[in-house]
Amino acid sequence: MEGKLYIATFLVICLVWQAQAQTQGVNCAQTGAGRFPDPTDTTCKNYTLCVSLNNATNQYISYNYVCPTTSLFNPLTRLCTTNYVCNTTTTNPVPPTTTVCTVEGFTANPNSADCTSFIQCVLQNGVLTPFPQTCPQGTFYDPATTLCEGNYVCPVTCAAAGRFPDTSTTGCRNYFLCAAAANGTLTRYQYTCPGTSVFNPNTGICTTTYTCTS
Repeated sequence: MEGKLYIATFLVICLVWQAQAQTQGVNCAQTGAGRFPDPTDTTCKNYTLCVSLNNATNQYISYNYVCPTTSLFNPLTRLCTTNYVCNTTTTNPVPPTTTVCTVEGFTANPNSADCTSFIQCVLQNGVLTPFPQTCPQGTFYDPATTLCEGNYVCPVTCAAAGRFPDTSTTGCRNYFLCAAAANGTLTRYQYTCPGTSVFNPNTGICTTTYTCTS
């Protein structure tokens, strides 16, 4: 009887813990896409990035981040900054002096050709410091929303319409499709050859007969 009482008590504790765990954190279905402070964090450093998977079905996936170094997450501007007051932590901002970062916040990474990373600019000791960040797998940084979006198409300068090899990777499996829109602009789409096939730059198709040299 005593053993059953212990088991019952243990199950109740587990159920209570599970209920608390489900109510903690950011509910992306309620907040929508964007960056939001972790309601369980008392240090003001943790925040959640909500990425929309399907707008029609209101499906989201969340990723947890921590503000770099001494910066804190400001829920009003949704940025990591050192001039936000959390408890007794304060600093005095100074005008930006870096070239990559002109203001606090997020900006595109000039060294990322495929839009898979971005720069988080944080004001530290009077200097805007860039912190490279990587988008979650399968998402790309959209400079218009400053979010990593699953449906964002990374723009590049295509010289002409057609399929071209992705020379930034090895194995000859990745290639780009430069498609012309009705207004004449070219947009790049990234693809990977299926199965064991590789991309033949001479014919512009995926094949198993082409010999990859990279």
